[in-house]
Amino acid sequence: MPGRRSRRNTQPNPTRVALPPDPEVECVIQFRRIGDKLNFRQKLLNLIAKFRLET
Repeated sequence: MPGRRSRRNTQPNPTRVALPPDPEVECVIQFRRIGDKLNFRQKLLNLIAKFRLET
């Protein structure tokens, strides 16, 4: 297309090249994700229980 430059000749940005994180950091990230999912699940269950009809 006219007006657009090809990205084929561009060099990768050296600041974007990231080394793989340490195993400890990766473990912490995974635990955080698991905790966020459990927190969301508990909040959702609390909301459902709030509007549940008691008989």
